[in-house]
Amino acid sequence: MIEIEHVTYSYPDAESPVLSDLSLEIEEGQFLLVIGASGSGKSTLLRCLNGLVPHFYGGSFSGSVRVAGLDPVALGPRGMSSTVGFVLQDPESQFVVDSVEDELAFAMENHNLGPVLMRKRIEEVLDQINIAHLRHRKINTLSGGEKQRVAIGAVLT
Repeated sequence: MIEIEHVTYSYPDAESPVLSDLSLEIEEGQFLLVIGASGSGKSTLLRCLNGLVPHFYGGSFSGSVRVAGLDPVALGPRGMSSTVGFVLQDPESQFVVDSVEDELAFAMENHNLGPVLMRKRIEEVLDQINIAHLRHRKINTLSGGEKQRVAIGAVLT
């Protein structure tokens, strides 16, 4: 469950908040489409969920956020990274390594998961999103759609 209560956030040196008194509750299994013009706060909202706001971006934050009972403001991005992830519009900008399998393993390595569990999760994700045939490919050889699926897979592992 995601609970957002009276969140107001302004980027450093901004004249007005990008989010103002936002309250929202999303139940587990519920889908939500967030739409809006460029600069309306869609990405900022996501950054509140994974702790990048306010830890990475600074600025002024008030209100409370809970994701699966966790507080992103208290835990920060590292503390939230195994619970919250998102795929950017340009997935290539979030890749860290150059091969599909290594990209799927990267976050798990940072969380010190053992090799047996890592292999199991990689296998599950490769099958779940139907990209097993891409396993040994270099990311720079993939199509745009394949890159999106790899980015989704990396978030799911």
